[in-house]
Amino acid sequence: MTSLSDSKNPSPSKQASKATQTADSSFTITTASHGPIPTLKDPSSANISKREYIYFLPYPLPPNAEVPYSIHLPDKNPLNLPSHQFEPTSTVVLTSPNHTFVDIRIYKSFKTTEPNPNQGHSQKLDWAFAGTSSSVPITLPPSGPHYGKSKKRLEEDTWENVTHSTWTHWVDSRYAVGSSDIPVDEGDMYPIAPELTLEVGHGFHPALDAVKTHEEMWKDEDVVSTNKAGSKICVVMRCQADAVGVRGVVVRLGQYCQGIMMAGEKTTVERWEWKDGENGEDEEGEWKRSVRIGDGFVPCGVAFRPEVLGVGAVVKFHDFEWVVEEAWEWK
Repeated sequence: MTSLSDSKNPSPSKQASKATQTADSSFTITTASHGPIPTLKDPSSANISKREYIYFLPYPLPPNAEVPYSIHLPDKNPLNLPSHQFEPTSTVVLTSPNHTFVDIRIYKSFKTTEPNPNQGHSQKLDWAFAGTSSSVPITLPPSGPHYGKSKKRLEEDTWENVTHSTWTHWVDSRYAVGSSDIPVDEGDMYPIAPELTLEVGHGFHPALDAVKTHEEMWKDEDVVSTNKAGSKICVVMRCQADAVGVRGVVVRLGQYCQGIMMAGEKTTVERWEWKDGENGEDEEGEWKRSVRIGDGFVPCGVAFRPEVLGVGAVVKFHDFEWVVEEAWEWK
């Protein structure tokens, strides 16, 4: 989940596929026949968000409870809840210009020595899901006690530029592929600062075994270039084989790449991060995988190859194909 404005979906021009293949020990890449990568005119629609904290409140909220609540802690705590926010995970959300997102949440380690992140146990995965997002502006009445407040004061207490966002999960680590039981994922997004947005929603939280109201603080991170040309890149790949219960999504955006693949109820996730440096002919720096959980194939490492930088390119692994459905470049 992440803050973004719901702009009109751009449409990269699709090109006919051409059977130019790059062989690898385990997969093949069929490049697309295309010209230059489409230039993204409105880069604000591409978004990197990291969660700063999550804070739980009762559901439903008591009458006259002030929303947002957690931003006033610890000085103001009328419900006598925990006095500080916390973040138990490393959570990153990548959202493409066409609003395809991948959200991966990995539990932080409390050990002094961190095991190899590329051999993560499934218990390290809190949640991972991918799909599409949408957002619409809303006006909410002021929360908290109204007694003794003038009409002018109530108007001053009304939040501006609040949006209601919905994330439709196409694949979800907590549900089998194609499950109709995935609940609606939605929340109200309050702008706190230029790079901070507070999400207020509710849902069932397995760690608490209860439905709770939650407030999540999200911080936007600038998309940076990873190549010598100084351009920023976004690539989206999708795999769909519903007949055998397989779905997957990969989003590469700037300095991050994340992917999730579900085979029935088995989940594989990866996160890659780019570090500045002088390695590579085209890339200024080095990509390193920071998270891997599961034993399936997720083609994050392929998203950095120039062969896939075109809509219609195909990465084939055994019987499954990952198709590039978005490819963008901008400065």
